[in-house]
Amino acid sequence: MRRILLREGAAQYFSPMPRPTLSPLSNVLREAYSPSRFEFEGQQVLTNVTEHLKQAQARSRASSYPAPAPEEERAFWENPDHQSNGMHALHGRVIAHSNHLHDPRYMGHQVAPVLPVSALTGMVTDVLNNGQAIYEMGPSNAVHEELLMAELGAALGLPQGCGGILCHGGTLGNLVALMAAQRRVALDLGVDSWRDGIHAFPQPLVVLVSERAHYCIDRAMRILGWGAAGTVLVETDKRHCMDVVDLRAKLDACAAEGKRVLAVVGSSCTTSAGAFDPLDAIADECVTRGVWLHVDGAHGAAVAFSPAHRHLVAGMGRADSVVMDFHKVCGLPALCTGVFYQKHADSFLPFSQHAEYLWDNANDLDWWDTGKRTLECTKRMLSTRLAAIQSEYGWGIWGELVDRMWELGQVLAGMVEERDRWELAMVPQANIVCFRPAPRGDLNHDAWNRTVKALRKRHLAEGSGYVVQTEFDGTVWLRCTLMNPLTEEKDLVQMLDEFESFLPSVMENMDGL
Repeated sequence: MRRILLREGAAQYFSPMPRPTLSPLSNVLREAYSPSRFEFEGQQVLTNVTEHLKQAQARSRASSYPAPAPEEERAFWENPDHQSNGMHALHGRVIAHSNHLHDPRYMGHQVAPVLPVSALTGMVTDVLNNGQAIYEMGPSNAVHEELLMAELGAALGLPQGCGGILCHGGTLGNLVALMAAQRRVALDLGVDSWRDGIHAFPQPLVVLVSERAHYCIDRAMRILGWGAAGTVLVETDKRHCMDVVDLRAKLDACAAEGKRVLAVVGSSCTTSAGAFDPLDAIADECVTRGVWLHVDGAHGAAVAFSPAHRHLVAGMGRADSVVMDFHKVCGLPALCTGVFYQKHADSFLPFSQHAEYLWDNANDLDWWDTGKRTLECTKRMLSTRLAAIQSEYGWGIWGELVDRMWELGQVLAGMVEERDRWELAMVPQANIVCFRPAPRGDLNHDAWNRTVKALRKRHLAEGSGYVVQTEFDGTVWLRCTLMNPLTEEKDLVQMLDEFESFLPSVMENMDGL
């Protein structure tokens, strides 16, 4: 019999309390956890998803982008009829109203049409749901992560002794890598930035990055507390690659202004243009000046797996840290990002957090407790996804994906150049192609920009594919990212023909404004 200690003034006495009894498990919960029901429902889900893949690859739907305007989509889901009728009805509606990345006509953002087998691994890891802050929460994925990050780091060109950590997304990965670089500066200066923050530094810190780099670098510096002044933009050449001459000038200027360089960030490749910065030349500057080199290879670091294209990242192996998204070119489901370090021990730099319920000593370099090295505590079984790719295909499939996507970029660029009165923003270095109809008629520069935007909206509403837009130096361009290896020349021709057919009426409407 349990007794509860009660206090009344100075007196103490025990009150007997009957032991509680456990209620019977409800039928709802019993059914919700039933393996037989899971098997039955899983077969239906597999059938539905397989049918979606068949329809997408057959291009049987009107468009790879089925969504209406945001308010229309909201009205659809606010309809009570679309909020019930069970899981399979919901799945059907979600499929119908989502982007169809496996449709070869989808050429929009840098999101992978997932390797279908990789999605099956997600089902396994979702059921197991082993978190990974410490080894005891996820033993198999903790060990896989340690082994595979060293193996993949070597494949990227990093030296023996490299290593890293997996996290959810390139934005987070770049932030963590820059935190490591900042901690390295703090240690070199003999200050405690983990305790005192940016106030520990005797001078402001800055990061130098291409003016075409992803916005997450600037965001990271603002998160770290350095504000807008923490990011120094380096000019680019006509190919949109970092200008090393201007890099030297900016490094000299920072020193003259009393600023300490936290890191130089090379892009491999830029999001908007697909441009690869000259990493070898940038590394030379960083080595000479004792500056941390970080490579944002979220999209393009995968070219290291292609013998035909790895020259684009020559010098990446000299970087102190590299970020690579496996959910882009590599065909894994989002999000799965690797943060690689030239020195394995550097992966412990970003954090030094005491957590008595997780580990004994925050300063111990326990590789099996991954929560010490990334912003997340619990995270998904990301390394299992990588292990599945290695087991099923080997890393060589990533080289094949790169070769196919990059070739599609070259073919599309060639088609644009062959068309009368169409133009490229630049010769593509990757699977990203920026193009537009050349200005015509009496429309000025601003009016033609509006025409290109209107043309894109018309294609979004009535075309069969999905294309986005970007802007360079005040000029608007259409932008394709060829992510689907099943895309064929006929899909590229259809997309260009649709734009061509819409252009006259779009121009006519612009003339009337």
